[in-house]
Amino acid sequence: MRKSLRLAFILVIFSSHALAAKGKKAETKEPVATMDQGQDPTANEQSEKKAPKVEPPTEEEIAAAQAKADAAETKKRRERAKFGLFADVLVGFGAAPLPGTGADKTTVKTTSGTFMVGGYFDLSPEFTLGARMPWTVGSQRQADGANATVTALGALELMGEYRVTLSRFTLLPISFGLGLPTAQGNYDYLDESGVQRMALNAMADAASGYRDGELFGPHRLPLIVGVGVDYQRKALSLRAATKIVAGIKVGGELAHVDDTYSTYELKTMSLRSVTSGGIAYEFLPRPRVFGALDAWLAYNAINAVEFTSKMGATPPTRFQFVFEPRIGAHFGKVSPSVGYIFPIGGRLADAGTSGLHLRCDFAF
Repeated sequence: MRKSLRLAFILVIFSSHALAAKGKKAETKEPVATMDQGQDPTANEQSEKKAPKVEPPTEEEIAAAQAKADAAETKKRRERAKFGLFADVLVGFGAAPLPGTGADKTTVKTTSGTFMVGGYFDLSPEFTLGARMPWTVGSQRQADGANATVTALGALELMGEYRVTLSRFTLLPISFGLGLPTAQGNYDYLDESGVQRMALNAMADAASGYRDGELFGPHRLPLIVGVGVDYQRKALSLRAATKIVAGIKVGGELAHVDDTYSTYELKTMSLRSVTSGGIAYEFLPRPRVFGALDAWLAYNAINAVEFTSKMGATPPTRFQFVFEPRIGAHFGKVSPSVGYIFPIGGRLADAGTSGLHLRCDFAF
């Protein structure tokens, strides 16, 4: 009985302590705020963070962003295959000027076709090596009225180009070349076949507007150096270039001309400069169809054969200005184009020379 009372007493004491602790713990809780206690339930809530004010871009920032986008587009347009080939056909009409004072100092009327093949290989994105080789066939009207078919090989040219980046839109191409003296022809009028080939290569040179004289000088070893500027932005392309062509004589003879009033000399070195400019615009994106206009000024500082009048006659002009409008397209890896070469004034215009220019580039 005593044990039972002790146990009950202990339980009562333990329970009272537990209830006291529980009540104390409950009292420490933060009372719930109510309106009648003068506290706003939303007083401790944090307001939402305000978004920072966005400033509109300035004109300078808009222009910089546009230039960056244009540069990316230009880079894409300039992308080229590492290896490429081309085929070029130039149909010439008229006659080619020969050394002399008058406009009648020309070859016979000729219709020529110059077929040229070539290609390039990019050793790096900046440096390219290439080669090209022309062959010409023509129908020459003879003194008796009959037509004779003649063929002539041109000079094989090995060339290179290094492109310096001036800006995101502008390149500075530096070109150089060396030709092999494979162009056929002779100035010795006792060599009828040689004279015919010389006249045909002269016609090919004239039909090209004196743009590529390094390819058509008989028995000449051509050396070429040039520099240019190439600007491209969006669909617009602008370019300008100048080159100097020196032809070193390695053979051939000049026939003695029995002319009391003039002299003729076969020069050891010929020299010509060609300064060109052009504009092109892609007016359709797919396929990429473009129109272009090229123009150049050729200056024959030293002709292969120089004429001197003993009578003080005015020598023929050494300048020649030429235009070539073109149209073409890019169909993936194939790019055909067609143009027409016609001279403005000068001896080529006097001789009625012009050329239909067809070209097709293939990228691999």
